[in-house]
Amino acid sequence: MPEAIAKKHKKGSRLALITASLAATALLISGCAPGGATDGADGELGAISKEFPSDVDIELILATWEDDATVTALVDAFEAKHPNVTIKIVASSFNDYLQNVKLQMSSEEAPDVVQAGQGYTMMGPLVQAGTMRPIDDYAELYGWADRFGPGLLDQSRFSPDGTEFGTGDLYGVAMGGNMVGVFFNRAIIEELGVTTPFASLADFQAALEAAKAAGYIPMGLGNLEAWPGNHTLSILISQTCSNADLLAWIYGRDGADFSAPCFLEAAKIMEDWAKDEIIDPTANGVGFDDAVSRFAEGNTAFFVTGNWALPLMAEKGGDGIGFTGFPSVEAGGPARATGATTSPFGIGSASEYPDVAAAFIDFMTGTETADIRATGKYAPLITSVAIPSQTPLIDEYYAHWKKVIAEDGLTLFLDWSTTGMGNILFPAIQELIGGKTTSEDLVKLVQEEWVSGTS
Repeated sequence: MPEAIAKKHKKGSRLALITASLAATALLISGCAPGGATDGADGELGAISKEFPSDVDIELILATWEDDATVTALVDAFEAKHPNVTIKIVASSFNDYLQNVKLQMSSEEAPDVVQAGQGYTMMGPLVQAGTMRPIDDYAELYGWADRFGPGLLDQSRFSPDGTEFGTGDLYGVAMGGNMVGVFFNRAIIEELGVTTPFASLADFQAALEAAKAAGYIPMGLGNLEAWPGNHTLSILISQTCSNADLLAWIYGRDGADFSAPCFLEAAKIMEDWAKDEIIDPTANGVGFDDAVSRFAEGNTAFFVTGNWALPLMAEKGGDGIGFTGFPSVEAGGPARATGATTSPFGIGSASEYPDVAAAFIDFMTGTETADIRATGKYAPLITSVAIPSQTPLIDEYYAHWKKVIAEDGLTLFLDWSTTGMGNILFPAIQELIGGKTTSEDLVKLVQEEWVSGTS
């Protein structure tokens, strides 16, 4: 079994508070009758049930790289509700997890619940190897299709052979989501007379130019690690292309073309922003965290990134930083944003207790535990549940997030399109920012990788 950190969480006063907060809305998941989905001799899945034994000790192994307070709280709360169930978290850093998860899932101690990133890098190979169980039957049993819109579930679908992404069987359900948008310095935009949200991309462009004329860095960016610039290009494409055209390209549908006019239009805008020093001209030499810190220090007007930056933004800038959605090209356009669910959790095909694993996935993603997941890291996928007001920054983020979710407007991430796309796209964007390539050459290069990777 690959090296990992295995932990059994201890319960304490914190758990008591969590359990008390859940008691009012608790939904009974388990009973005393045995049940389970098992593979028959012909490979078909057996009967499934919301009920599982309460009089025998059951241990689940949960494989994840998100070994944080939220996951711990969810595990503790489920164990408190089902005292005969123990969930052992097996965690490692993301890079180690990515390298080891295929071996881990085929080992004698394969996880019952596995976190599998969407796309061809992680989920696809696990499906192809047969180590993840399709969960459409549990989705029907628990009503997950009613809980989550089709655009959210499609991100966790694969053909049974693991070659077609975004279609076929369901293999996971996510706890929350993420979305790219525009962070802004409140004092600077007040000085400039700028108000948010922006009605159109032209209004945002005018605000960027006003910031530059006033001596500020219009748009902060730390692209030393190469991936952050991708989010700026991605969210531009979210506005210049239709959702259908962009998702067709990411999902590898026949006829999709990154060199089509709407993709080129977005790349050209980013090229112009770099040439005109709208984007910080030092971006390629500054790390992401350092760039966020510099933005919070007060000499930069705007910063395009996602909610993974919320904790650092809040720590460095406090209430002086706000958030607004990236504007559509035309006023009144649809709410579209680069974003996705967080990496979903599925069931290992070798699990002895798939019913228990499904009950835990339902618990960790459902309305009952919405308050535990209500942090900046896990934007709520269930928008019908009221989230208590937090900080102005998080409240502004959630307000736009709710609008995007209502319009099924998450447009996913460009590097999901092929296994090697990030290796081609990210350096190409660095070169575009640095003036070493053109938008025309970038879209051509990216399409060549797409053709090769989807063939």
